[in-house]
Amino acid sequence: MADGLRRKIPPKNTGYIVVLERNSMKVYFVGNRWDGCYYVRCLLPLQANGWDGYLRALGGERDTAEQMVEKIMKSDIIVFQRPDQKDKTEMIRILRANGKKVVFDNDDTYKPDSGFPKLDIKENREMVNKVNEELYNNVRQADLVTTTTETLAEEYRALNKNVVVLPNCIDPFDIPEPKRNEGKKVRIGLTGSVGYDDFKIILPYLKELSERDDVQLVFFSLSLPELTHKRVRDLYKESYDFVKSANIEWHTHVPMAQYFEKLNDLELDLMLIPRRETYFNKCKSNLKFLEAGALEIPVIASSFPDKDSPYDKDLNGENGFLAKDEAEFRLYTEKLINDKELRRKVGKNAREYVYENYNIEKFGKLWEMAYSTLIK
Repeated sequence: MADGLRRKIPPKNTGYIVVLERNSMKVYFVGNRWDGCYYVRCLLPLQANGWDGYLRALGGERDTAEQMVEKIMKSDIIVFQRPDQKDKTEMIRILRANGKKVVFDNDDTYKPDSGFPKLDIKENREMVNKVNEELYNNVRQADLVTTTTETLAEEYRALNKNVVVLPNCIDPFDIPEPKRNEGKKVRIGLTGSVGYDDFKIILPYLKELSERDDVQLVFFSLSLPELTHKRVRDLYKESYDFVKSANIEWHTHVPMAQYFEKLNDLELDLMLIPRRETYFNKCKSNLKFLEAGALEIPVIASSFPDKDSPYDKDLNGENGFLAKDEAEFRLYTEKLINDKELRRKVGKNAREYVYENYNIEKFGKLWEMAYSTLIK
C-alpha cells in the first residue's frame, strides 16, 4: 500500500474490490521482536489507514535499517510498539529532539508486582525490571501513549497524561472460512499464554477431560520441550509435565503469517480461556476471544469478581460464556460438549459480534483520530 493511501474494504458480498482514498498524515511503525503484537497493534491500523511500517504484510519483507531511517525522517509520526531496549530509548530521544512526534504503544504490563509469570525466580525478576524500566522511560518521553485496556492505561497515566485506549481488532480478510470438526470426539482447545500457567486453575477438570473417550484436549501454546531452552522448560516444568503425561494433542507456535490457518486447521469445537485473577491478566485484552470468535469457535472464559477480566465486557451467554471458577467452567463445557447445535449457534453469534465490534476496517479511524491530535 503506497504512502498516503487509505484502504477501504466493501462488504464481502460486493466482491473483492479495494478503493483508495487520500490520507495526508504520514505515519511509520517500528516493531519489536513480537510479530503477533506487531500484527494486531501496528499492521492492522497501518493497512486500514494506508500508512507505512518496517513490515507491511504478513510474511512480507522487513525494511532494512537504511530504509527505516529514510522513511522515519519523511514521516510526521513514528509509532514504537513495546520499545523496551536502550537503543530504542535513545532513538526516541533523538527523534523528538529533531521535531518528530513519537507514539509509544504496548499491550502488556511488566510491573514487577503484577503477577507476571514466574517472577519468583531472581533471574526473571531482574530481566523484567530492566524491561519495565525502559518501557517507563519511553512512556515518559512519548508525545502519545496508546494501549489496549483502561487498566493498563491507568498505569501509564501516572507517567504520561496523554494516554488513549485503542482496542485490538481483527481483519476479516485475514480470517479463513471456518472449518468444522466432523469427527466423533469434541475438540476442546487451549491456546496462547493460558498454556503456561493459567490453565492450572481448572487443572483437575482438565485431567478428567484428558481421560475421556468423547473429547480431545488440544493445546496450541507451549513449544515442544526439545525445541525450547532448558531455562524455559524449568520455569514451566509443571505445565510441561502435565501436557506430556496427559492425553493431549500438542501443537507448537507457528509464525504469525500462518497463525489463523493453523488455528482453523485444528477444527476446535470450543475453546477454554482460564485466567488467574492477577493485575497482569486484568491488563490483558480480549484478543483470544476475538481470534476464536472470528473462526466461529465458542469460548468459555474467566470472569473476575469485579468484572474486570479481559472478557467480562464482551461475553454475554449468547456469544460465549463467562466462568468465575472451575465449577462454572465444568458446567458450560459440559453444556457445549453435549449440544452440537448450541456450539454452532454460539460460534456464529461470536463471529457476528466480533465482526460488528472489532473490525479494523470499521474502527481503524480511531488510530487516525488519536494521531491527528499530535499534528497542528
